[in-house]
Amino acid sequence: MTHKEQRIVVAVDGGGSGSRILLFDKKGQVLDLFKGPPLNYAALGRDKFEENIRQIARKLKTSYKYSLEDFVFSLAGSSKFRGEILPILAKELGSKRIWLITDIEAAYMAATRGRDAIIVSSGTGSFAYGRKSGNEARAGGWGYLFDDEGSAYWIGRELLRRIFMCYDGRIKGCDILREKFLEHVGAEKVEDSLSILYREYNTSYRIAQFSKLACEAASQGDGVALSVLEDAARELEKLVSAVESRLGFTEKVEVYGVGSVI
Repeated sequence: MTHKEQRIVVAVDGGGSGSRILLFDKKGQVLDLFKGPPLNYAALGRDKFEENIRQIARKLKTSYKYSLEDFVFSLAGSSKFRGEILPILAKELGSKRIWLITDIEAAYMAATRGRDAIIVSSGTGSFAYGRKSGNEARAGGWGYLFDDEGSAYWIGRELLRRIFMCYDGRIKGCDILREKFLEHVGAEKVEDSLSILYREYNTSYRIAQFSKLACEAASQGDGVALSVLEDAARELEKLVSAVESRLGFTEKVEVYGVGSVI
């Protein structure tokens, strides 16, 4: 059987920080995996989302000789934008066999195989989701403007907030974090970083990238960075507790962590 005759499925897991594209055959054998651009429609807007899909489509068409006709997309926040997203996918990929599910559905099934349980996700955004006896509940996931506690974006934002608080003298103990931050943004002083942040780090995705600095600084003993991560863990715990309470779990329940932060 030639590559053109093989039935290949392309699975795309897309969020606010990036995407992962997996190719596998009808037997479930993985053929390739590569990373792609962010695919959160709500955060990107139509034009940027379409541009990013076009980038993935170009990669698929130029790099592989397989017949690519079946696509499964798991996209963050896609439930409210199906009518806008599906036509873009069909146009750019040239296929009518496209399945679109939410990142919540995909994460839950991948982690639990459908069992009654709870998942807590911390990537660019955050949420908890669970099922019990046919009922479901979700907490969090309302977006970066006023939610997403414990996420990479939230960690990045808190990191920046506390760096400036340290600079003012309102809190202490962020010497390691401050130096890593200044090196990362290419500034000599904290006061010089503000214009860089507003110019180059003005999206949730870019702010989320600072979460890596928190992990690095905390591992080297920076107290402020460690407190940010501890606070993030507590916020994620609150999400799990909310879902657990709403579903009426009275005994121990399996909890699965997913997302780039976890």
